[in-house]
Amino acid sequence: MEHKIYTPPCIISSLLSKDLSRVDRISRSIALRTYINYISRLSIEELWNLIDKVTGGLGYTREDRDFVRVIMAGCIIAWPEAIDDGDKALEIGTGLGRTIYCVLESTSPSNILTIDVSSEILSIALYRNPYPFFQNRLWDHRVNIVHGDAVEIVDILHRIGMKFNHIIHDGGPNPGKNPRLYTKEFLEKLVKLLEPKGSITIFAGRKPAIVSRIYNTLKQIGIKPKTHAFPYTPVRVIHGKKIY
Repeated sequence: MEHKIYTPPCIISSLLSKDLSRVDRISRSIALRTYINYISRLSIEELWNLIDKVTGGLGYTREDRDFVRVIMAGCIIAWPEAIDDGDKALEIGTGLGRTIYCVLESTSPSNILTIDVSSEILSIALYRNPYPFFQNRLWDHRVNIVHGDAVEIVDILHRIGMKFNHIIHDGGPNPGKNPRLYTKEFLEKLVKLLEPKGSITIFAGRKPAIVSRIYNTLKQIGIKPKTHAFPYTPVRVIHGKKIY
């Protein structure tokens, strides 16, 4: 079963009406339907294979899938230190919910709007998560889930005038597989969603050329970036503050 780059019309119409609660209910309902029809029937190994295929991996090794290792990576990506209590956050790429877990364990934003195109991954995250702590945090009342294409959703967020204090761009460890999410045009739209002096963090992967391109793009569009490394790996995350 493959996920498609697609946003259900009912989610688009609800988002245009600024009804985030309805968007969240619809997204969770789609994920539940996917769980009943597909995810619930997978073996444990099939479940992990699907997670690896769609997300590109979460920083664990196949031998142990260690929770602490996954959390360390997630917290570097999430950059919760940049979030003040009461802030509004946007996330590109819900995944299994590790970055939301890191944020809500560290600070108290008023709302997190999180987008994921894969109904399969949302289904696993919400209803059969191998990391129960992540699953619990995804049911926090401050979390609104949007099932759909991030490129399309971000355009709608501009149209309805939404702003955020912090943006987490967790499109996976291989930006080359999701190039639409790393173009200058898309990154510029994300920066325009930030409040003045807002912050953004981007999982830039391990390829130096791609990391450098993302870093330089951020400098060009009004962000002061700084590169951070995962422990003992060549993987890089870029943190940045909006200059104005």
